[in-house]
Amino acid sequence: MNENETKELIRSKIKEIAFRNVGDTDELMEQHILDSMGAVDLAVALEAAFGISIPFVDINKQQFASVESLAAYVTLKRG
Repeated sequence: MNENETKELIRSKIKEIAFRNVGDTDELMEQHILDSMGAVDLAVALEAAFGISIPFVDINKQQFASVESLAAYVTLKRG
């Protein structure tokens, strides 16, 4: 899966959870697109979609800042 496909899948999961379309650089938590529960829901969805494990400590404003930061995080976790 390339970077664009990863971002598209992340955007689709955000839309399922937050009922909003987002761009790659939208600040998900700062713009209140995701709250803490939404971030946890997104983490669970990403774990299932990408076959990764996201520790609770990684569900934070740095990793979940934007689609771009999430794509980089997922790519790192997939190794």
